[in-house]
This record gives sequence, C-alpha cells and structure tokens, in this order.
Amino acid sequence: MSPGWLTILALLPMAIGPLPQDGQRAIVATLCAGGTVTIPLGDKDPALPEPCPFKACHAGGCRKKFDLAQ
Repeated sequence: MSPGWLTILALLPMAIGPLPQDGQRAIVATLCAGGTVTIPLGDKDPALPEPCPFKACHAGGCRKKFDLAQ
C-alpha cells in the first residue's frame, strides 16, 4: 500500500466521528469557557408547570412575596 492510502485509513475514524451509544440520546455542547451542556433527547414531553393561581401574574411565573419585616 502506498503512504497516501495509509494516511486516509488512519484519518477515517476522525472523519466518521464517534458512533452513537445505545440508551443514551443527548446532545453535548462544549462551551467557550470549557464547560459542557447536555441536552437530553427523548420522546417524552417535559412536565408542564402548574398555572399561576394569582391574577395579574407577569411573565407567566409566580413572583415571590417580599418580606418588608427584614
């Protein structure tokens, strides 16, 4: 074999990338600061939060009451 074919064969695993693992479906994104974020992929819908029981709820979330006694 010529050295050119050996080079292509040596670089083939890097070109294909890692093979998917069974049972673990997620996207792993590397951040600029060196950390990672894992986003799970699945068929289940995440549980929806309970609706806010108060009137005039802003931004769809319940606000905490501020304790003036502090």
